[in-house]
Amino acid sequence: MATLDFYQTHAKDFFNQTINVDMQNVYQPFLENLPSGKQIISDVGCGSGRDSVFFAKQGFQVMAIDGSQNLIELAKQNHPTIDWQCLAFNEIKNQNWHNKFTGIWACASLLHVPFDELPNILNDLLETLKPNGILYASFKYGDSEREKDGRFFCDMNESRWQLVESELPNMKTLKIWQTVDNRKDRQEVWFNILLGN
Repeated sequence: MATLDFYQTHAKDFFNQTINVDMQNVYQPFLENLPSGKQIISDVGCGSGRDSVFFAKQGFQVMAIDGSQNLIELAKQNHPTIDWQCLAFNEIKNQNWHNKFTGIWACASLLHVPFDELPNILNDLLETLKPNGILYASFKYGDSEREKDGRFFCDMNESRWQLVESELPNMKTLKIWQTVDNRKDRQEVWFNILLGN
């Protein structure tokens, strides 16, 4: 709950810090692997809504989900036609979204889920994908769980990911790659994953 409190309290600062970050290098592999046809994207942990707006501008139908109502309210101002939903990760399984999305975008959001809960949350998300759908997720590169400045982080690396992947029976890893933080003042390394069904 402390992590969500952080985003509720610091929504405006977080919004301003992230809304204009150029994510083109990460969008590209996602866009290239989407199935053909009409795209319905779920942006899980949408934060400032930056990526939701990008996908909407590509002509995609977008549902943007975040646990922070304050962030949703700020994000909404940029693109009212997106379907904005205030939901926690563990509430996704209760929605009637089976086979709904062609792509799930979980950029720097699932890193707030404890390692031992991650397979369950991922399997819940994967249930919402259409056949040939894809899921993108990113984590800070590392091998631990930690708290920093009032937020919980679950870091990820290749060996930790293998343990998670072994509990995702209906998916295969299409691509794993590392990137350096796109924010100009950060040098953190990110662990990126693209899954397909």
